[in-house]
Amino acid sequence: MTTTDYPPLHGPTYPDALDDQLRALDADAALRAFAAARRRLAADPHRPAYHFSPPQNVMNDPNGLCFWQGRWHLFYQYRPGGAGDRVHWGHTVSDDLIHWRDLPLALYPDTEKDCYSGQTLVEDDRVIAIYHGTESGNAIATASDPLLLNWRKHPNNPVIPIVPIDDDGAPYRVFDPCIWKQDDGYYSLSGTYKDGERGVDCQGIDHLFHSRDLAQWEHVGALLEDKFFAERGEDAAVPVFWPLGDIDGKPSGKHMLLLFSHKRSGRCYIGDYDPATHEFTPDSHDRMNYGPWTVGSLHAPSAAIDPDGRFIAVFNVKEGKPSAGWDDIMTLPRHYWLADAGALGMAVAGDVESLRYDHKRVAPTRITANDEVVLDGIGGNAIEIEAVIEPGDAREVGLYVLRSPDGAERTRISFYPQDHRRFDTGSLQIDISEGSLNPDVFARTPETGPIRLAQDEPLRLRVFVDRSVVEVFANDRQCLTLRVYPQREDSVGVSAFARGSDARLASLDIWQMRSIW
Repeated sequence: MTTTDYPPLHGPTYPDALDDQLRALDADAALRAFAAARRRLAADPHRPAYHFSPPQNVMNDPNGLCFWQGRWHLFYQYRPGGAGDRVHWGHTVSDDLIHWRDLPLALYPDTEKDCYSGQTLVEDDRVIAIYHGTESGNAIATASDPLLLNWRKHPNNPVIPIVPIDDDGAPYRVFDPCIWKQDDGYYSLSGTYKDGERGVDCQGIDHLFHSRDLAQWEHVGALLEDKFFAERGEDAAVPVFWPLGDIDGKPSGKHMLLLFSHKRSGRCYIGDYDPATHEFTPDSHDRMNYGPWTVGSLHAPSAAIDPDGRFIAVFNVKEGKPSAGWDDIMTLPRHYWLADAGALGMAVAGDVESLRYDHKRVAPTRITANDEVVLDGIGGNAIEIEAVIEPGDAREVGLYVLRSPDGAERTRISFYPQDHRRFDTGSLQIDISEGSLNPDVFARTPETGPIRLAQDEPLRLRVFVDRSVVEVFANDRQCLTLRVYPQREDSVGVSAFARGSDARLASLDIWQMRSIW
């Protein structure tokens, strides 16, 4: 069967040519329950319209993002019975990385307590999933059917069992793994820590294992021991290790180790990998999360290489208030690449433009110093904004979104230009301190990340607002993500502001965004 036998998953009806395997899923009781849950929870004002969220109950890390037979598959930690249930692998599928369709659960715990995080490897005739079985070890499962519905666990599971360790974590801790293949077999990382207590005072380490047959695995040593880049207390969990291409996906000669620390959340290393010696030498360390310690907004990653050689990743975003009936969402997919001078480039991936409707444009507008320009007739709580702002000499410029008419609720997206007379550093920020009047919303500091623009380069923003999440991409060099929970139904406005000196809103385009469901 070829991929052309399959219709687009996001069509409004099933074509007559729909494959029998897809058609049979309509009768699946679990999927009918998922659909009913999505209809029931759709009235929640903070339930996203076009970011993936679980059909119901508790979701956590994304797992095993992969491209198989013309479609994208995403798995995720899922507790089908609620917060007290054991972790399974939930499963969703897409043909454009934006529109998703629920599929039956992929992995069920049996010998392990939970099927925790892991990644996948796509081969010509099958997909291999490697995951952490809690209280057991790292395990293997494989599937080869067109929709990856039928998974077979390896009879030797756990293929990398938990072993006794000393006080420093030697010889190795077994935790969330990833997998790739070289000429001499399969390699896997176990993302963990040593020498102390995770989140407090430890050193991140990713242990490397090798196997020729997926059954017997040998501990090779450490691919990464971070004694320099990260802070003490940061582990190196949920690793994904792939080649990092340029903007067009062409090989750059570098690898990116994308991972997560329980102290500071999403982060990565970029450097050189020698497949013969298995040495990874990082050139740089970048963060994807800049918020408070311990519970960052941008959590664990999953990533894959697309058919064009591009590094595609997705994260889960942690809640900012108690949830009811469902928990956590995924970011929009991101394309990462090696940009000029070794910097990390980033932009939204997938066919997000297919969601746009009701386009409006704002004419070039002067933003008077220390003033806020409310954009009449512009706004919404499920929107995309493309804006170009020329800061001039202003010390801060930006937009307010999810703004109530009186400004009592508003979320600030702002840019602080670098001061070329001093340290030549700039920053991008999302500040939700005025974002909600709801007393249940957790307090947190702004999400603030570094960005460097040339002397007269304008700020180019691509802003995605989806009810309770705001994602901001700036100049293909920075992306920030944060949850926000407006209480008022009329908190949908948009305004522009400048502080210190005048600025100019060179252009602003806005689209309403359709629900993917």
